[in-house]
Amino acid sequence: MKANDTKIETFLQGSKQFVVPLFQRTYSWEKEDIKKLWTDLKATRDDPEYIHFFGSFVTMPIPTGPGIPDEYIVIDGQQRLTTIFTLLIALRNQIISLDPDYPNKDEIDEMYLINKFQPQFKYKLAPTQADRTIFNTLIDDLNPFIDNSHMLFDVYSYFKSEFSLLGNIDKLIEYKDALLSRFMVVDIYLESGDDPYLIFESLNGTGKPLTQSDLIRNYLFMKFDQNDQESQEKYYRKLWYPMQQELQDNLEYFIRHFLSINGVLPTFNKIYSVFKEKYDVEAKNQDDIIKLMEDLHRYAGYYSKFLNPKNESNENIRSYFEKFKRLEVTTPYPLLLALYNDYAKEPGEKGKIDTEVFLDCLKSIETYVLRRAVCKIPVNALNQYLPTIYSSLDPENVSKSLKDMFKNAKGSRRMPDSEEFKKCFKDGVMPKKTIRYVLEEIEKYPDNKELVDPSTLQIEHIMPQTLTNDWKNDLGENWELLHKKYLETIGNLTLTGYNPEYSNRTFKEKNTMENGFKESGLRLNAYLSTFDTWNKEGITKRANYLLRIALELWNMD
Repeated sequence: MKANDTKIETFLQGSKQFVVPLFQRTYSWEKEDIKKLWTDLKATRDDPEYIHFFGSFVTMPIPTGPGIPDEYIVIDGQQRLTTIFTLLIALRNQIISLDPDYPNKDEIDEMYLINKFQPQFKYKLAPTQADRTIFNTLIDDLNPFIDNSHMLFDVYSYFKSEFSLLGNIDKLIEYKDALLSRFMVVDIYLESGDDPYLIFESLNGTGKPLTQSDLIRNYLFMKFDQNDQESQEKYYRKLWYPMQQELQDNLEYFIRHFLSINGVLPTFNKIYSVFKEKYDVEAKNQDDIIKLMEDLHRYAGYYSKFLNPKNESNENIRSYFEKFKRLEVTTPYPLLLALYNDYAKEPGEKGKIDTEVFLDCLKSIETYVLRRAVCKIPVNALNQYLPTIYSSLDPENVSKSLKDMFKNAKGSRRMPDSEEFKKCFKDGVMPKKTIRYVLEEIEKYPDNKELVDPSTLQIEHIMPQTLTNDWKNDLGENWELLHKKYLETIGNLTLTGYNPEYSNRTFKEKNTMENGFKESGLRLNAYLSTFDTWNKEGITKRANYLLRIALELWNMD
């Protein structure tokens, strides 16, 4: 590795091309970053003695043939480099706009932006694929118009607007000279035997920090032979890019869960370091990296079904993925990934489980999670517990051994037994999302195909949150104690699409009014319509009624 302090001018001049690997993230500098660069440029222009340090560029030369520009892979600094090129484009266009006959109007083009006499390598910067078309358009068109919102065009427009305020070419040239002659960079270029990723890792460039998934992506593709751009592009398009597009902001969550399939769930800021530590040992060569990426791609397909259950073709499996989404629970995902992978294997493959076994496992996971939620047992312990379960399952009887593990778990990992569950269910105050889930599932049980869209329903307090005098009279002399004890318990809660209309009306009114309980299409409310009054006895009786169904729905016997 060699490193030299140099001017931007020297760094860009000559017959050369900087290639940003297509696996690098797209342009991502934000307005604050651009404004800071403009402020630094103004300060440099205003003080002829001032030298501005603009960071480092790390490149790796790629062997080329005679008559071909020197080619450099950009290892670090692509955001800053792309910004500098865009600023020069805006400056060039403003100069030509002010004076189309300016004698040196082609200077910026021919010295810093393009290789004039090598049209097949015309552009000195080849950004990532996603940015390349718009970048080339900016260079080729003196009055570019982009009919979509692209960050590079926003950056170009910002600099063009600032330059348009300067008024004359002499001032523009002062800005050009300040940028090219007094913006200093460290030019770091790798030599044979240097590990590009170790160097990349150690750098802290300016601009937007890399995410954990950015670091992992770069780690994977820098393990490829850097002279083999064709393979990089092939596997980026085949494996990484589809996964990235499918999972979007959930990519890091997926990698975190993938890493913990047979181990401990890493914290978010340790995802990359755990990934690197693991695969520095397990992935020794490019073939190993490709195999790893194939695994990631396959598991990402499973994960996308957890996030978007409609993508799951099996109706029964899809219903469980929908349940986990409604419960807003992700702690079982590492276990689900491992089980789904076994389910997805071809018949005869080691670890294969059939649909029935997989559904039994999903049922056990739902029951385990739901019972804990009803009893408000903190989920923290599950982050360390659930990822360890898969490796302990009996491959000859996966569903039974999973059920046994849940039933035998102790302490903060326990699944409430029937007695604990009954007490929490009848007398406890469940989290709102758990209450909604329980009521919806009871309404559907055993096979209610006429259930309206649950998202249109609200949770209704049958005995209202604010008691009128009529309600106090109906409840009796202990109304205050009864209200405090039973208001938020399951026996006093139901679902309705008419929550505002019910308000704090009396039970009789809620029962007999238009769209009241007697007219409700929900079986939950049809049961309510059998009561004439609503008091402690009614709440207790209904809680026991709901509990009987709950014990059938979420049992482990």
